[in-house]
Amino acid sequence: MHRNFRVSANSCMVGSRRIRRDLDQRGPSRSDAHALAVELEALGRNDLPADTTSAITEEFEAVRERRRDLRKQIDRCRTLLDKSRNWVRFRPDAFRKALSCSLGIQQAGPLRRERDESGREVWRFPELGGRVAADPSWAATLDTLRVPIKREQKPLEWRKEAPIRPVVFSDPEELTEEVVHLHLEQRVAQRLLARFRAQGFIHNDLSRACLAHVADSVPRVVLMGRLSLYGECAERLHEEIVTVTARWRAPDLRRGPLSPYALEAERKTMALLDELLASGRASQPNETVRRRLLASAARDIGELRPQLEPRAEALAERAALKLRERGAREAKELRATLVRQRDRVKAELDRHEAEPAQLALGLDADDKKQLDANKRAWRERLDQFERDLKDEPERIRNFYRVRGRPRVEPVGLVYLWPETG
Repeated sequence: MHRNFRVSANSCMVGSRRIRRDLDQRGPSRSDAHALAVELEALGRNDLPADTTSAITEEFEAVRERRRDLRKQIDRCRTLLDKSRNWVRFRPDAFRKALSCSLGIQQAGPLRRERDESGREVWRFPELGGRVAADPSWAATLDTLRVPIKREQKPLEWRKEAPIRPVVFSDPEELTEEVVHLHLEQRVAQRLLARFRAQGFIHNDLSRACLAHVADSVPRVVLMGRLSLYGECAERLHEEIVTVTARWRAPDLRRGPLSPYALEAERKTMALLDELLASGRASQPNETVRRRLLASAARDIGELRPQLEPRAEALAERAALKLRERGAREAKELRATLVRQRDRVKAELDRHEAEPAQLALGLDADDKKQLDANKRAWRERLDQFERDLKDEPERIRNFYRVRGRPRVEPVGLVYLWPETG
C-alpha cells in the first residue's frame, strides 16, 4: 500500500505542477473555476488508498462548505454594490469621461481606447506633460499603475522596466497584472477627481458657465451649488450638488427675477441635462447667443441664488440625519465586534487558568515561557477591551455629528439652448 501511495502521490504532484504552470501562464479566470475544481477533485481521487480517499473526501466537503459560505458573502457584496451604485448613480462611462476631462484640464490628453491581445477593451493614459510632469508628487501616484516593485529593485530602474499599465473600468474576470481595474478609491482616480472639488475656480481651470444645444423648445438655465457638511476638526462629512432650474428669459424682457421651476419642470430640465452629458455630443449655439448669455450670467446667478440656500438647508437636514443614523449603526456594530473578541480572549484565558497543569503537560521550558507571555498579553487585552468598549463607540458617534452651519456655494451655471434657436 505504501508503494501505491507513493506512486499516486507522484502522479498528484505531476498533475499539480501542470495545473500550477497553466495558472501562471494565463491566470485564474471565473469561467475556468468549475473545470479546475473538477480536475483537482479527480486528481486527488485517482488510485489512492481508501483511507486517503476518505480523508480527501472530508477535506473536499469542508471546502464545499466554505464555498457555500463564500457564495453567500458574494451575494451580500453584490447587493451592497447595487445599493451603492444606485445611491451615487455611478456609471463607468461617466467616470471615465470625468477622468479624461481632468487630464485635459491639467494639459494632458484624454484616455486612449485600445484593444489588447485578447480583444478586450482597455484604456491607456496619455504621455503626461504640463503640470503633471512638473509636479514630482505625481510620480508616486502613477506608480500605482505599474506592476509591484521587486525586492531590492531600485525605483529608477523599476520605472524604466515597468511601464504604466492600461486600465479597465469593468470587472476583467481574471486575476492578472496586465491591466489595472480603475475604481473610485484608486489613488490616480482620487487625485484626478479631486481637481473638480478643490480650488478649481481659483485657477480658472473650470468654466463657471457653460451652454449647449438640447432637443427642446424652451431655453433653460440650471444653477448648481455645492453643499458641504463638516464634522469635528473640519472633517468633511458630506458633499452634495444642489440645483435650481428655471426658464431663461432675456434680461430686457423680465418683469422680475427668474422664477424657479416647479418639481415636474425641474425633473424634465435635469433629464435633458443628464441626457446631454451621457451622449457626449454637445453642440454649441452661435457666437451671438453665447455673448448674450455670458452677459446675463452674473445677473442670473444673483436671481437664482436666494432659492439655492433654502433647498440646501433642507438637504442638509436630511443628510445630517442619515449621518447620525450611520454613526449609531457603526457604533453598535463596533461594540458587537469588541464584545465578540473580548469573549473569545476571555474564554481562552479561562481555559488555561482552569486546567494549567494539564494544558502545560509535555511543554518544554521555552513553550511554557511563551504560554505565560500569552496569558499576560490576554489579560492586558481584556483591560484594553473594557477601555475600548467605553470610548470607541462614542468616538464613532461623535465623528458623524455635523458641526457648525452647512456651507453652500455656487459652482456652475448651465444654459440649455433649444436646437431650433
